[in-house]
Amino acid sequence: MLKKIMAAGALFLGLAVGNSAQALLLECRNVANAPIAVAVSYLDYDGHTWMVEGWYTLGPGERANIDLESSNDIFYIYGEFQGGSEVAGGSGSLELPIYYKTFKYVQGQNILQADKRVSFIRGVAANGVAQITFGPIRQ
Repeated sequence: MLKKIMAAGALFLGLAVGNSAQALLLECRNVANAPIAVAVSYLDYDGHTWMVEGWYTLGPGERANIDLESSNDIFYIYGEFQGGSEVAGGSGSLELPIYYKTFKYVQGQNILQADKRVSFIRGVAANGVAQITFGPIRQ
């Protein structure tokens, strides 16, 4: 698992082919010159429960995998680069609450007051794998 901290661009979602594993794998790469903290939403193995969790942090130039307990290829992702730039919004996006401490909750069942609501980008993996590139930050 990646280091968990808070941080804050552009996001490029690519599809990978060929994984027959049961889990959803997000192969992430940060090409920006700043760290990014990432939160994800995904359908749990039961096929009915949407989970939301954060934070996974990637430093500049870092590659890391996020393994999610899901057999569904659809996921949602949000990111904040250090300095405040966000990876958010777009067609098919989903607005969800986030917290600035490590968190995991079932969509619709979070009982704590959120730090803020943000727009998660919709992504689709191919055969359980998605390749995601974060950056560069444009100022």
